[in-house]
Amino acid sequence: MRALRYFGVLVCGLTALAAPMSAGAGEAIDLELFEKSEINRSEGCSVVLWQDDRDPDEDKYAYLFAETLSGENHTRRPARIKIGNEVTPLNRIATGGKTTGYDLYEYQLYRMPSENEFVIINLQLAEEEGESVDVVSGVMILIMRGKPVFRATVKGNAGCATAAEPESAEVGPGMFERYPVRPEEVPAKMTAAAEKQLGCESALVQKGVMAFQLSEEAAIWQIPCGDYGDKTSAVYAVVYIPEPSADFKLLKLSLPNGVKRSLGDHALMDPAWDIKSRTVTGIHTEGNGSDCGQYERYQVTSEGEVELRLVEFREKTNCDGQTMAPEDFPLVFTAK
Repeated sequence: MRALRYFGVLVCGLTALAAPMSAGAGEAIDLELFEKSEINRSEGCSVVLWQDDRDPDEDKYAYLFAETLSGENHTRRPARIKIGNEVTPLNRIATGGKTTGYDLYEYQLYRMPSENEFVIINLQLAEEEGESVDVVSGVMILIMRGKPVFRATVKGNAGCATAAEPESAEVGPGMFERYPVRPEEVPAKMTAAAEKQLGCESALVQKGVMAFQLSEEAAIWQIPCGDYGDKTSAVYAVVYIPEPSADFKLLKLSLPNGVKRSLGDHALMDPAWDIKSRTVTGIHTEGNGSDCGQYERYQVTSEGEVELRLVEFREKTNCDGQTMAPEDFPLVFTAK
């Protein structure tokens, strides 16, 4: 994270920018409270802030801010606030002051999706007790262009409902953790690229994106692409987590020489993951059930440039009515 000195200068600059806005005309920021059902703290770790005159255990609407943490290092996924009826993602870009467990700081600066719009959070933190850190009091300030500055007083908590996810310790060095991507986090640029370059259905791209985290900054996104009735195909992108719209790359799937894939060189049919080995399997059958088709398996590599490396490819080209399990199709390629 950036140094406190930089954070102080930036906050002063934002405050100066915001000062005339607070006195000017313009509609007020319509910051809404999340319904209790929208904030799930039953699994994993999280940071939440609620309106200080409400009780999240008693009130149906109380939460203003929610942030999910993952892994032993409590890596942050984009935080959430609600403006009007729209959930707005936030990325933390600077911190300062006292810190505690869960990488929580007295002063935190978040960037909103629109240019030059920010959320400043100033918290009074209690001492860490066991598995939890309470926010005794605090202020959350929203700065949006053309609107008066919005200031909300908050309380909150950081903690884990269960022990830190053990799965990442089983998959070797580094993290590799699965988490869903909310539709509002999928950049319009990515939807357009998947539609134009790969022929994906834009309505599908916005739904059901699944991410697999590689580091604090990088993840592979599995993006729904085509609807085939009872089956769905998916394509893949390497994404810069803090700002997906600014930096993503659609991945190409390698193939053995002389082999052609029915879905082209980017999509897998009905992909299934093995998290421990970081491999994904796709099966595309034709003919009568599974009497012919292709079976392929790829592994995520993060040495140098991230890619999906082919480790096994099987194919049965003769649709002869003799069904067999796709994993028993004739072997065409296996990685050494």
